[in-house]
Amino acid sequence: MNSIWIGLFDVTGPRDNPMLDGNAGACLWIAAQAEDGAKLELRATKVMRDLGLTVVESEQLREVVDEDDLPDELAALIPEARRNVESVVCGTWHRFKNHDA
Repeated sequence: MNSIWIGLFDVTGPRDNPMLDGNAGACLWIAAQAEDGAKLELRATKVMRDLGLTVVESEQLREVVDEDDLPDELAALIPEARRNVESVVCGTWHRFKNHDA
C-alpha cells in the first residue's frame, strides 16, 4: 500500500457542469494513495478530467504522516483513501462564482 497524500485543488470548467452547479470553479481537498505529490496530482487531474473539469492549481500537497494532526474535514477523507487503492476521495466542494474570487 502506498502512503496517503492530500492536496488542495482549484478546478474550473463549463458553468453547466453539474459539479460546479452554475459556478466558475471550485476548490476542494483530495486524498488518495500515491507514491508522491506528483502522483497525487496526476490521479486528481485524471478524475477531474473524467468529470469534465480542469485542474487550474494544486497546492499544499503533503503525505499524511499522522491523521490526528489534520482538521476533522481532512481526516474524514483518509479512511476511504486507505481502504481502497483506486479511490480518489474528494472533500467539500467550495464553489466560487468568478475566476478572480
